[in-house]
Amino acid sequence: MTSVSSSYRIGKVISVSGDEIFVSLADHDGNEPASGVPASMSVDLPGVAGPVPLLIGQPGTFVLVSLPAGYLLCMVTGIDMKEERITSTEAKQAGEDSYLLLDRVTRILSTVPVGTLNAGGAFERGADTLPTVNAPVFAVDADTIDRVYAGYAEGNFSLGSLSLIPNQTAKINLDAFLTRHAAILGQTGGGKSWTVASVVQKLTAFPQSTVVLFDLHGEYGATFGANADVISASDLELPYWLMNSEELLGLMVDRSESAAPNQIAKFKELLQGAKESHAENTVLGIPKITIDTPVYFDFARLISEFRRLDAEMIAGANGRDKQGPLYGQFTRLLMRIDSRMNDRRYDLIFKPKKYGTSASMDALFRRLLGELSGARKKAVIIDLSGVPFDVRASVISLIMRCLFDFAYWYRRVNGEKYPIAVFADEAHIYLSDRDSNAEAARMSAERIAKEGRKYGISLTVISQRPRELSSTILSQCGSFLCLRISNPDDQAYVRNLLPDSVRGITAMFSTLRRGEAILLGDSVMMPTRIRIDAPDPTPASDDASFVKAWALAPVDLDMTSVLTAWRNQTS
Repeated sequence: MTSVSSSYRIGKVISVSGDEIFVSLADHDGNEPASGVPASMSVDLPGVAGPVPLLIGQPGTFVLVSLPAGYLLCMVTGIDMKEERITSTEAKQAGEDSYLLLDRVTRILSTVPVGTLNAGGAFERGADTLPTVNAPVFAVDADTIDRVYAGYAEGNFSLGSLSLIPNQTAKINLDAFLTRHAAILGQTGGGKSWTVASVVQKLTAFPQSTVVLFDLHGEYGATFGANADVISASDLELPYWLMNSEELLGLMVDRSESAAPNQIAKFKELLQGAKESHAENTVLGIPKITIDTPVYFDFARLISEFRRLDAEMIAGANGRDKQGPLYGQFTRLLMRIDSRMNDRRYDLIFKPKKYGTSASMDALFRRLLGELSGARKKAVIIDLSGVPFDVRASVISLIMRCLFDFAYWYRRVNGEKYPIAVFADEAHIYLSDRDSNAEAARMSAERIAKEGRKYGISLTVISQRPRELSSTILSQCGSFLCLRISNPDDQAYVRNLLPDSVRGITAMFSTLRRGEAILLGDSVMMPTRIRIDAPDPTPASDDASFVKAWALAPVDLDMTSVLTAWRNQTS
């Protein structure tokens, strides 16, 4: 990086706190070399091809503060102008002495420190030394900002352009963005779906990318074209035998019941036996089958054994039969299982049609990872719009756990990682700290957040309600792509997630345009205001137009087809 030569002085430091530096702008004096800021707030920086205009004081722009051995790069978060009133005493004195009084105006920039630039121009995040009052402050040219971004980004991956310098691409460190997990946060209408579509489209430009996206509203089906495999609700199968023992118990056992310990113990015993005794499994050559080994077993046969034990009568004294030792212990468990088995919504788990053998696990995982024979897909869209709410958490939990286990064992077998990027759209719905029904999905996601980096599996959560998201997951996110957030409580929550040095930037969240975001964290050298590149094609997430729809001529409403689809849970 070339050396820094900042010569246009705009003011001086007047106050320094732990995370904020206040700068008083000097008046433009008209001398050479030029310094100070005129009332228009626009200055002309010297450039190779002539003066380059620069607007001072815009939130999101940068200034350089002089240090003993370099400069402190600071981001502007706000500007304030104060006019001092002329007192009556001063006005009277001026009249007696026949001189003119001018208004006294003070312009103050609020800034947050981002990092330091040494004399050679090398940038480093953070600062060992903060300036003191009267330290001179200089304007920053676009070339300096460009060198800072280019020096940190690996490769040529960009999310868009800098909002305040439109011809400057916003290059990021993609490895840091994915490996250390990320959060895309913003209110409804802020452009989250647009952003997700744009990011994933860029990821699918890599020849060997593997992206799994949970699509809760059916928005992304046509967004990635031939690069994606869309697994719809009608085509989705996640068979019960792929679940581990805890996931199965979660569907069947109410741990608050007095009979729960007996139910759990017997279930594990019968599950072990069902897996070991199945004819297909005996020839697989597995040294030791456990209750968590993902192999096929006959679920109906296991339930039949529960029914027998629940109604078992044994010979007693005087030739009279008496109740068996487990008589009535499984009545409630069987009621819950029957309820699940008779519920069509659970057919994708309990009544698999395509994946009914241990050998079918190969085809299932190839589908989940896009490794289709002759037509590899770089993105796999799990369309959950047709999956009922109370089944959705079980499906997401199982997929996330399976992806983690695959990445874990791939590394164990091959000695290298198989990178998988998981995008969890509307994550607050099924990764919440507050919803007990979301516990299984949340725990699977938290495992990825805490341990995924070691095995090459990444998690990006997308949410409009960060306060409702798992705090464990958010605490593991190294990058935050924040779109417009107007709710003060959500702003405060996100502010508390960030380092002290950049918390002041959250004041800009409510002023962002649709499709515009501030990126903070490990993937960028400094907080960056970005105009996200438009996805092509865009997701099906446009707002409904009441004006256009209501302006059309009235037509008969096809009520029957809507209600039939609703009742049948099919469309």
